[in-house]
Amino acid sequence: MLYVDSHGAGSPQGNCLDSRCRRHGKGRSFVYQSAIKTADRLLFPNFENTMLHFVFLQRIANIYPATSELIFALLEKINKTLPASERKALQQVSETLNTKILFMGTPPNFEEDTSDKLKTILRAIHDHRKILVEYATPEKMEKKVRIPLMVIIYQNEIYIGCESQSNPGKTYVLKFRRIKSVELTKETFQENPKVIETLRKRVTLGSAILGTQDPKAEDVEIIFDPSAKFYLDEKPFHRSMKVEELKNGQLRVTMKVEANELLYRWVLSYADSAEVLKPISLRNRLNEFSYFLHSTYSHR
Repeated sequence: MLYVDSHGAGSPQGNCLDSRCRRHGKGRSFVYQSAIKTADRLLFPNFENTMLHFVFLQRIANIYPATSELIFALLEKINKTLPASERKALQQVSETLNTKILFMGTPPNFEEDTSDKLKTILRAIHDHRKILVEYATPEKMEKKVRIPLMVIIYQNEIYIGCESQSNPGKTYVLKFRRIKSVELTKETFQENPKVIETLRKRVTLGSAILGTQDPKAEDVEIIFDPSAKFYLDEKPFHRSMKVEELKNGQLRVTMKVEANELLYRWVLSYADSAEVLKPISLRNRLNEFSYFLHSTYSHR
């Protein structure tokens, strides 16, 4: 997990999308300026290959809400400076390939105002201001004031870590894609260092999303079939996770996290390719689930 809070943890220092981006400022305040205005000076020696990159980038830009606005602005600037013949060729390629670049399952349905919503939340975290959030839950749509503390990124999803107003000191998360609208309020909040550290601990131990308020790290040991190695390397559950290949070809996975609902669901996603050795509490829960599966599917 990666988090970004008002202290700057996890934020890039001097990095930008490309070498044409400049940083101005003093102390801890900076303004980043991209060279979009000079985009008309770009040359494309092999325009056919460049068109393919353009089309693909336009199609997937909304997957990255933090940068989609810049991507669209840059592509629009470049498109306007193209000769008419090349602009027409780009349009034809787009119309052909857009139907061939598909999203299986949920598409990247970030709305057009996604970048604005993210900027509003980051501004609120920086300025210690509360936000009015319209949020979709399985039961209803609710609109209420929230105290934003951190941005958490996990498994390609963005979450907003907040402090509870009804139970000060307790923290929870909002899934960013469920936020329908957000606006700054005039009301400020006093940041409590203890609450910040508590939320950081929950992030570190994998407890922020579906875990407890005061997580305890446990030694986790799971044996996986060799076929799972590619997926374990591609998307590790936690940064403390280590994968060791045993002499028999099986994989021994160890990590130190809270054995919570999130870990339980992750293990289940591997079906019969994983066997939990410890903690015993997680092993017992999976054993109980096996009885449920048997009672449900053992008869017609």
